[in-house]
Amino acid sequence: MLDYFPERPWACHCGCGLDTIDPALVRDLNLARQFAEFPFVINSACRCTDHNRAQGGKAFSAHLPDENGLCHAVDIRAKGSRARFKVTYGLILAGFTRIFIYPDPMGWIHADNSRHPKHAQQVLNIY
Repeated sequence: MLDYFPERPWACHCGCGLDTIDPALVRDLNLARQFAEFPFVINSACRCTDHNRAQGGKAFSAHLPDENGLCHAVDIRAKGSRARFKVTYGLILAGFTRIFIYPDPMGWIHADNSRHPKHAQQVLNIY
């Protein structure tokens, strides 16, 4: 399988160094990117508690490390209806069951593979 993310864009944006992304998430993102035939630009992945709070993230965000220290979420830039379609299409084909679409002007799609009991499964939310 191709590695569409050689730059490893998983690190927390605050500079703390947190970048422990779930390897299964990376595998599935590569598959989704292959299905989409469209570039995936990662806006956000792992977040420390402070950065998550600053971003308005939820206390049980999948961006935060779980009990094993792994982060389970990414936000993918998707400005415009074609980008939103291509990214969502790839994510669904790759088996993602937690997808949240934020339209322009924000223009990103959140996808995660969290199995935390507080995270509902088989959800597609459009904000």
